[in-house]
Amino acid sequence: MMGLATTLARWLNDRRGGVATIFALSLPVLAVLGCGAIDLAAVNGDRTRSQDVVDAAALMAAKQLTMSDLTGVSARAKAFVDDGLAPIADRFAYTVTTQKEDGNKGVTVTVEGRRTSFFANLLPPGGWKIHASATASAMGRAPLCVLSSGVDKSDNVELKDNAQITAANCMVHANADVAVTNTAWLQAGIVQTAGLATGRISPAPQVGAPEIDDPFTSMNLTPPKTLNTVTTGVTGLLGPLGKITDPVTNLLCNPADLLYTVGVQVLNPGVHCGKVEVRQNATVKLMPGEHYFMNGKLELSDNATLQGDDVALIFDDTSQFKFKDSSRILLTGRKTGSFAGFVLATTRNNTGVFEISSDNARQLLGTIYIPQATLAVTGAGNRIADQSAWTVVVVKSLKMTGSPNLVINSNYAGSTVPVPTGVGPGTVNVALVK
Repeated sequence: MMGLATTLARWLNDRRGGVATIFALSLPVLAVLGCGAIDLAAVNGDRTRSQDVVDAAALMAAKQLTMSDLTGVSARAKAFVDDGLAPIADRFAYTVTTQKEDGNKGVTVTVEGRRTSFFANLLPPGGWKIHASATASAMGRAPLCVLSSGVDKSDNVELKDNAQITAANCMVHANADVAVTNTAWLQAGIVQTAGLATGRISPAPQVGAPEIDDPFTSMNLTPPKTLNTVTTGVTGLLGPLGKITDPVTNLLCNPADLLYTVGVQVLNPGVHCGKVEVRQNATVKLMPGEHYFMNGKLELSDNATLQGDDVALIFDDTSQFKFKDSSRILLTGRKTGSFAGFVLATTRNNTGVFEISSDNARQLLGTIYIPQATLAVTGAGNRIADQSAWTVVVVKSLKMTGSPNLVINSNYAGSTVPVPTGVGPGTVNVALVK
């Protein structure tokens, strides 16, 4: 009996092989924990994706508030979410709800559902619960009428001396800074900037606002390279009418500088190659259509007049306009076609300076679009665009010196020129609030 007891005691106290035994017993537990960690990491990734999609859906839905009822907004939000969550739809069953907030100024989009787990929905029971919610609200209901899209410090909206912007019923936005110095004054329905704002600004500006992307990035601004211009002398009721440009097929655009000093000159739509100068008391009348200016400037000086109804003036990479002295500018933008709603535009490779210093540039009805260039407005007591029903300015940078007053009217219903999508009354600037 003593020998048996001794043997049993030795066997019970023997630790040899214990590690292997413990490891063998622990291996299933370690495997479960490892798989659970992998599953949890995947679930967190799906939760992050869901929140990102819901954030974007809420921003989109808030922009739709002015254009649709809740039913339409909800349908668009659900479609947006379904598209964003398509990569995980095989493992995530969810519902989408949309509701208005803050007196119909905001929208909350919520996604809630169950995501399958690695353990056949046993752990946790029924699978993983995912909840994502976001609320976006309109920062301002005033239509966007001035956008400085550049993001560098040099791309700011800058008013010096006694310069003014008067945009009483619409929004002025800068992706960089707004700098108003001396006795200059910026007045608008709303003023906001993604950067800083200094100076005399009314009402108080909203700083740190989200950047607003160029709304016209998809537009084709390339001049037609298969057109050229030829000139022919024409005589009319008022005597020699000078030269009329007619588009003809030609792969080249040979510069042909034109100088007008007397009479009424008529330009048909097409490509105008070389510098066009209008001086003294001459008048250039643009016929309806698109007018492409290539390889030179369009310059108005003295008491010259530039007039055109239903026109769009498009400048190539190296061309600019310059309206100075007492030149009279009477332009109304295109009513139809790919440039409907635009009056002055340039290509995206144009980084020059477009100048308005005339004391009689009072009708610029339409959108001025110079996406990578600077609009410089100068003068002494001159009012710019004040006789237009509406004007929209989208530029990289806006610089004003002297004492001009750039008047941005917003009577969008008072003209047959349509407002392009992305600006004007159809725009709502929104931000996530929670």
